[in-house]
Amino acid sequence: MTFNPETYKEIIETEFTIINKDKKEVPFIFNKAQADILPQLTDQNIILKARKLGFSSLMLAIGTAKFLFGKNERVVSMSFDSGASAKQLLRAKQFIKSFEYKNKTKLQLKYNSKTEMMMIGIGDDGKEYVNTLSVGTAKSSSFGRGDDISFLHLTEVAFCDDLDALLTGVGEALVDGAMFTLESSANGFNDFKEFWDKSELKETGFKTFFYSPSWEYSPDFLSKKSAKLGRMFQQEYPSTAIEAFIASGDNYFNKMALNHYLNSIRDVKQI
Repeated sequence: MTFNPETYKEIIETEFTIINKDKKEVPFIFNKAQADILPQLTDQNIILKARKLGFSSLMLAIGTAKFLFGKNERVVSMSFDSGASAKQLLRAKQFIKSFEYKNKTKLQLKYNSKTEMMMIGIGDDGKEYVNTLSVGTAKSSSFGRGDDISFLHLTEVAFCDDLDALLTGVGEALVDGAMFTLESSANGFNDFKEFWDKSELKETGFKTFFYSPSWEYSPDFLSKKSAKLGRMFQQEYPSTAIEAFIASGDNYFNKMALNHYLNSIRDVKQI
């Protein structure tokens, strides 16, 4: 299924519902960040963001649309955090369930396990096609080998043990024209930070996106969170990419470096 932003937006907002932050089922209407990034996505994307901006839900919804409406789609959405994986599985099932009752139908799945769904259909040309949707927790180095993946979304990839090994394996698994998106909050100065920097320099082929909390949260909300969280605020709600990497590091000197960096920025603005 060829990626057309407007088509996917229409499918997701018309066919899917989502459980919102208040634990209520509501139509999946794009927030500002989701609406902004969708038309900018390419075949290779890397998203660095503050928490809970909706990118994992968006990417999974795109994958689910491919599963429902595409042909011979191998859709994979994996996380390097077990808690996030469980949430992704629940979201996928919610999208499927909402599609079924909105269209008064029941998908005839070949199988539906805890981590994977398979659907076999017949195209207009009379030929059989097979679509699969997998959601789960990825292995850091062996994940992806031997698959023919047409859509791959890896969330919280900054927590992968060996990013180089992962990318090598995934490179052999993707079919031509596949969409591959790395999406994560920061995790200090590690392999993900190095890959981000290379991508910023256009050395990897990945398009970089950074989204600050201001896309989703009001200044008043952020001010209250800052007062409540103290030094942890910059880790949860970073305003720049470098702040995200520095604030998320475990090293005490990283915290010192962040304060020095922020002070230097303030000094420059005052000149």
